Order: sequence, then C-alpha cells, then structure tokens
Amino acid sequence: MTTTADRKYWRTAIADPSPHEGTLVRGYDVLTDLVGKIDFGAMVYLLYKGELPKGNESKIINAMFISVADHGISPSSTVTRFVQAAGVPIQCSVAAGAMMFGDVHGGAGEEFARYIQELVSEAASSGRSYEDVATEYVGNHKRLDGFGHPQHPEGDPRGKRLFALAEEYGLAGDHIRMTRELEKALIKKKNRPLLANIDAAVGAIISDMGFDWRLARAFIVVPRTAGLFAHAFEESVREPGWRQITLDQVEYDGPARRKNDSPSAI
Repeated sequence: MTTTADRKYWRTAIADPSPHEGTLVRGYDVLTDLVGKIDFGAMVYLLYKGELPKGNESKIINAMFISVADHGISPSSTVTRFVQAAGVPIQCSVAAGAMMFGDVHGGAGEEFARYIQELVSEAASSGRSYEDVATEYVGNHKRLDGFGHPQHPEGDPRGKRLFALAEEYGLAGDHIRMTRELEKALIKKKNRPLLANIDAAVGAIISDMGFDWRLARAFIVVPRTAGLFAHAFEESVREPGWRQITLDQVEYDGPARRKNDSPSAI
C-alpha cells in the first residue's frame, strides 16, 4: 500500500521521465513508434486521450486545427501585434495573444462542451427526446455560448464544414445531434439564423470523440498559436515598431486641468 510519505512530488502518465534511450509518450517511443508514422492530429489525440486513434479522429482534429489556425485581425492577433511592436521575444507576444482566449473570444467552446455533454447525459438518463431537452434548455436561457458570430451573421462557415466532415468521417454522434436540436430551438425562439459557430462545432465534435469538456480550449489555442506566430513575425519585419492607435482616436473625458491647493505633505 502506497502511503503519503511514499508518494512522489509529481505524478504523470504522459511522458516517462526515467533515464532510458529515447522519449516515451503514453508508453510509445517517440522516435521509433511515432515519428514518421502518425500525424499531428494523432499525436494530440494520444496526448489528451492516452491512446492512438482507431478511426478518423486524427483527420477531424487536423481539419479543426486548419480551420482555426488564423482568423485575420482579431483580439488575439491584435494583442500579439501590439506586444510584438514593443520588441519583446516572439514567444512573449504569442503568449500575450493566447491569453485573450476567454468566454468572449475563442474560448466559448469550453462552456459549450460542458453543457452539451450535460444535456446528452440528461436525455439519456431521463429518456426524453433531444428535441424536448434542447427546447427546454433554450427556453430557460437568454443567451447560449457557441451560437452566432459577429463576423458571420448568416452562420459560421467553419462550423458547417466541420460538421459535414464529422459526418463524412463517421464521427458525428449524440453531441452533434443535440447541437442541431439547439440550433432549431434557437431559430424558432429568435426567428433568425442563430447557428452553431466554430466554438460549438469544436465542442460538439470533441465531445463525440469522448474528450473531457475541460480540454475544449486546447483545440482552439493550440492551432491558433501557429497563426499568432505568423502575426508576430510579420509585425516584427514589416512594421516600424511601437504600434498604437492615433491620438485623434482617443477621447479624454476626465476632469479639466486643475490646480492642487492642498497643503504640501512633504
């Protein structure tokens, strides 16, 4: 029996740190078992799930990564460029940009994955139809993470493409099905096209692959860092540095110039 005193300071089932030739990740030798034999999507699946994919999982992961690798001038790329313009090491500006992923920009997939997994479990345990569960959930919430996109009012085309690929690859399951029911309920409630965006697509697809909802943001942030490095590099070689908006775009609404009449405390 292992006691608290016997327990090591760190525990990990990811990579074996003990001395041996090569590097073992989830029990596989990186050089002899993985390099040249699997793609990056399969490596990500191995890292997060602990096993190599048995079907088309690596294909859909690669598709998700390509679809979100860059999205032009967005909050994350803007911050990356501002920070890079200050002359910091490139990884610092990319890290600053990655910190922008949250509930508003690029991080809604985590909350979506959490509640879509809960809704599918609720339907299974209660025996209710997905339509009934989705309609009730939409009726009880003013706003749902994962639907609508300010740059794509008619629907995020990335989500549509990824859902189609999930069907083609045989990976579409209950979570995508529940997402579709939520779409129908939202359209009926709002009377306008409020469709699943990239966050919902990623959240539903990784849920159908059995990933924990707490990993959802990884499937956005990991590939987007590739785009952020491109923005940081471009900023450093094409722009003069010290980027900022022009002062005519800054409105001061504080007090007018005033005089300090209080006695000196020095």
